[in-house]
Parts: sequence; C-alpha cells; structure tokens
Amino acid sequence: MTKLSATDAGFIYAETGDCPMSIASLQMLELPPNMGVDEFIESLRHYIFARRHLVPYLTNRIEWTSGLFDHPNWVADPGFDINQHIYPVEVPAPGDRRAMEQTVARLHETPLDRSRPLWDMAVLTGLEHGRIAYYNRVHHACLDGMAAQASTHLLMDAAGQTLRNKLPLPGAGGRSRNWLHHGISLWQDLASQTVDNIANAPRRAVGFGQLWQTLASPEAGLAHAHGLSPHTPLNRRIDSRRVYATTELPIPALKQISRQLKCTVNDVFLAICGGALRSYLERHNALPEDTLHAGCPVSLRNPRDQTANNQVGMMRVALGSDIADPVARLLTIKAATARAKALTAAGAACLPANLTLPGMGIFLRGAQMMTGLTRMADRAPPPFNVLISNVPGPREPLTSNGARLLTHYPMSIPTHGLGVNITVQSYVDTLYVGITAAARVMPDADLLRDDIQAAYDALNNALSADVVEFASSPAIQNMDTNQEVKEIPPTIEPRVA
Repeated sequence: MTKLSATDAGFIYAETGDCPMSIASLQMLELPPNMGVDEFIESLRHYIFARRHLVPYLTNRIEWTSGLFDHPNWVADPGFDINQHIYPVEVPAPGDRRAMEQTVARLHETPLDRSRPLWDMAVLTGLEHGRIAYYNRVHHACLDGMAAQASTHLLMDAAGQTLRNKLPLPGAGGRSRNWLHHGISLWQDLASQTVDNIANAPRRAVGFGQLWQTLASPEAGLAHAHGLSPHTPLNRRIDSRRVYATTELPIPALKQISRQLKCTVNDVFLAICGGALRSYLERHNALPEDTLHAGCPVSLRNPRDQTANNQVGMMRVALGSDIADPVARLLTIKAATARAKALTAAGAACLPANLTLPGMGIFLRGAQMMTGLTRMADRAPPPFNVLISNVPGPREPLTSNGARLLTHYPMSIPTHGLGVNITVQSYVDTLYVGITAAARVMPDADLLRDDIQAAYDALNNALSADVVEFASSPAIQNMDTNQEVKEIPPTIEPRVA
C-alpha cells in the first residue's frame, strides 16, 4: 500500500462529473506490415501486459480511507483485467483530423472508473490512410507531465531497445489495510511532517528570505505578482462537454527565434499563445484592456527522478495580449517568465513537500463542489485566464507493438473558471499542440488553433533583419526584459512542465 501525496490526492478530491481529472495523449501510428487492426489490438494487450510491472498505475487502484479522514492509498488490484483497459473505438467517416478530434473529445468527457486502475487506451480505427491512433488516458493523480513522458518510454520502444534493458518505476501498491492501519499511518505522517518541519526550518527560513527579497524587488516583485486577471468569457463555470483541436509547430524554427531574441523556446510559445488569444478574443469582441495571464505548471522534479507522481508548482505569466506587436510581446514575456520563475522557486523552498492534515480531503472535496454549485467561477476574477503547459517529450522515434509512432498530441484538463487548456508535447523535431476546452466557454477551439498558426507566422514575418537588429541593439538589450533569475535554491531547477 502506498499513500497518495497531498498533490496527487488533490486531483482525486477535485474531480467532479463536470471536471474529470484525466490527462491523455493522442498518438497516431502506422500499423506494422501485414497486420490487421484486430490482430494488432489483441497483440497490443499482451505487449502492455508484459510491461505491467514497469509502471505502477497500470495495476494499482484507489483505496479510500474512512470519511476521507486521510489521503487515499494505491493498492494492487487483484481483479486487474487488461481487456477492460484496451479497447477499439471506431472513428466516423471520413476518419480525418476533425472526426478524430471530435471522437476523443467525447471520450475525454467521462471520468475513469475508480473501482479499477485509473487508465485506459482506446485504439481508434477507421482513420485515413489505414492508420490507427491511441487515445491514451490516465488520471492526473497518477502522474504529472514529466512522469507521463517517462512512462511513455517504458511502454514503447526506441530503435535497438528491448524490454530487458528497461527499469521499473518505483511506487507499486501493496495489500489493502483496515481503518486501524489508516489511523496509525495518519499519525505517523503527522509526526514525520513535524520532524521534517523542524529539520528543514533553517532551509525554509532562507527560502522565505529569498521570497521576500524577490517580492520587494521593484523589477520582479509585488508590482508583477499581486492582483487578479481580467475576467473573460473563457473564465466561467463549465459543464462536462469538451472540444479538442490540434496543430503542430516546428522546433528548429522556434529555436531559431529563441536564439535571435535570446530567450527560451517556451517564451516563444507563450508569445504565440498570447497573440492567438488576442486574435480569438478580438474576434468575439471580448479582448480586455489588461493583459491575460497564463498559469504554467513548472516541474520541481529532479531530472533523474522518474517516480510516478506529481512534483509541480505553478507560475503566473503575463501573456502580453494587450500588445499588438509580436516581437514586443515576446520581449515582454521574456521578462515575465524570469520574474515568475524566481517567485515560483522561492515559494517552493518555503513549503513542505507533502502536507497531511486530518480531514483535508473532506475540505478540498467540498470546496471543489461549491465552486460549481455556487457559480462562483462566473463572477470571481480568476488568478489567471488560461492554463498553458509545455512538456519535453521523446527525442527519438518510438514504436509501440511494432507500430511506428507518428504524432504525440496532448490532452489536458479544463476546470471551473479556467475553461481552456493549451498543452504542447515535443516529439523528435515537432511541438504537438493540443487545445482542450470546455464547450460552454469555447465551442470553436479550431479557430484558436488557426490563430496559433497565424500568431506563429506573424512572429516569423516580424523577425526580418531590421527588427532583429533593433531587438539586438544596446538600448533594447539594457531594458528590464533582460532581468535574470537569481538566488534560486540549488535544489530547485524550475522547468516548464
């Protein structure tokens, strides 16, 4: 038995019928030669079953504690049946991108069955050119984006790789326990948490000092960290209906832009999203005068840590949606991400890694339900307007059961007040973009997809030789946009996740 961390359990508590907490990938594949779909699916079940010991969430299910008095546990599912988790789904004719997106949007609307391990894989058939696709879904309580990529490597093969040289992820569940064991475990956790707080008090005191210095800085502090975001039509209560749209961006071209303006590829993508959201809201006569803000999950995970859980923080970044010029917007975002990383790192150093309090589950569960019932999201200004995630994916081509992996589109989670989630995953030399939206706030996600492509083209076109020369001039290079992140604790290396 393995207890869920506070972060992992939070995704369980937050789930409602309107807000399923599942993340997924849409992966198109080319069938192996001379293999039919039915034969492939049957052999795929054996292929995944042989790897069940490598990835804990494949065979672990949730076990609740009495009255949500403590966080739930992962326990081994004695009735695990691979046939319940891998199944075919026919995509309606003509089997094109739009039909595939609509099919997975319907699948994404339904919560996973908590009586079984929290994952499934729909094999989409009927696609153009005789291809298939995986709608590969797992509950967010099982892992974050970085752990999901580690799992992808374990459940697929690279050229020359075999099952024998793959290492298991730690964290497999054990036997179920009774209420007495749960009570003892809770008090053990509270005692351990107290000892941890005492032992780490000096480090956290330093973290609080760094956080205060950052907040007190006129360039990177309260002037940029306080306040709420403007309310938009994207920030309302949602229902269970979903829409989904996908597109791609070339990594080499994004890297070239980042080199020209001395920023990160993630800065470039955020600037593209800021421009796309500006165009989308302008079209709907709903663009606020103040800039939109993005909530960006940031990995706090050691790069070598492949534990199947969640280790993320959240940084708040101004998207420059109030700026028409794409280059000026990117330079503004370059400064905004530097400030946000400094605040996120300093804040993470102040907090315990895992918080356990009696009755915490009841409180968090009730808070999520009240948000939907009271329609608070329709009225309250949001902390940010949209969620944007960037997850580094496989750098080498992969295969699954002999089928060549062609795409790696992500799907994520809209919630009350945050009805649009834009996530990208890299695969080889392409960024695969997935827009997952609540139909109540964005029924036309395909238009935002087109706006992303248009914003990318606008930024490329703006970076002519004279613009690059202007952006590289001493006057621009000495602007506040070049504030560097300093005083980040050495044990924390923020990376957008």
